[in-house]
Amino acid sequence: MGIVIAILALGFIIFIHEFGHFMMAKLFKVPVREFSIGMGPRVLTKIWHNTRYSLKAFPFGGSCAMIGEDSAGSGDFTEAEDVKIDENGLYDFDGVKYTKEEIDNNNFSVISPVKKFFICISGPAMNFLLAFVLAIFLVQLVGFDVPVINVVSVDSAAMDATPIKLQSGDEIIELETPEDKEKVIAYRDIMIFMQLNNDDFKEKHYPLVITFNRDGQEYKTLVYPRYNEEEDRVLIGISFKNIVNRPTNIIETFKMAGKELYFYVKTTVMSLKLLIRGKLKTRDISGPVGTVAVMGDAISEASSNGVGSIFYTLATLIVLISSNLGVMNLLPIPALDGGRIVFAAIEMIIGRPIDKNIEGMANTVTMVLLLIFMVWIFGMDIYKLLSGTLY
Repeated sequence: MGIVIAILALGFIIFIHEFGHFMMAKLFKVPVREFSIGMGPRVLTKIWHNTRYSLKAFPFGGSCAMIGEDSAGSGDFTEAEDVKIDENGLYDFDGVKYTKEEIDNNNFSVISPVKKFFICISGPAMNFLLAFVLAIFLVQLVGFDVPVINVVSVDSAAMDATPIKLQSGDEIIELETPEDKEKVIAYRDIMIFMQLNNDDFKEKHYPLVITFNRDGQEYKTLVYPRYNEEEDRVLIGISFKNIVNRPTNIIETFKMAGKELYFYVKTTVMSLKLLIRGKLKTRDISGPVGTVAVMGDAISEASSNGVGSIFYTLATLIVLISSNLGVMNLLPIPALDGGRIVFAAIEMIIGRPIDKNIEGMANTVTMVLLLIFMVWIFGMDIYKLLSGTLY
């Protein structure tokens, strides 16, 4: 049951993304020949209001295939120019028909770069909106984990901090080592930072500069985290247990939901940076199969605590994945939304459309590379599932 819910949730996230593109395309009267969820052969399909709506066999992906958009750019993996002219002179795209005037004046390649920009950015924007709406639910339910110290352990690194000892009530706002710096908005930031820099603290004996707020004043202090053999990690000696803020009005709710969304966006960006710097390995990446498996396990585990726990777990996972999808699609890579936004920006600057052959070639080459990467990730997911090394 957990796997089924996970697949449906992932499909819903993709649907929201593609619906953003679709909604904006319809607003600008750009012909959309197919709106699909999934990849591969069609399982269910229906033409309605001159657009084909399809559910495809493999629930990993989707497309909003606009006329005038090259097939690689649409993510549809079909030939965008597969068109016939019927007996009435209408251009027939596999049952979806448009007049020559509609195509010539409104296809994706001829509309203004401003319209292209809004069509392309609307997919990631919808992912961020979905994450924000669910974040509102989460902060209303459990509050936000503010980085305010609850307990400082006796005879700990925090007690030996210099020049100022840390104490209960201090709010951590920044962490810094000789090689890394992190702004802190949630105590999850501190946990992640310490985990990522654990080896540096342990092997290089790096100091940790902590910036914190106490009674409205900002201070800095220096701490040397201590290695704990029993837990096999370094510790500062501070606890944040049960320290959460719950919103008391709509403005606080929106602020906390914004922080929740920001946390996941920042974590995604940080993961990309760590991957580039070599602190994360490609084997640490999970594709759709691994994502669904992890989601399914988390939902199954939550089911033992009742329906409320399932909804909370599912909402948290959707906020995480939807934020991640929004960020990844904004990367300035051809064939992704970010790449198409870059092309639209270039058109705005030079005042004319980019050569379709150049854009099409860039999209095609990048899509082929992305497909190879996806196949490799898919294989890694299967290997990790079979070998029990997914976690």
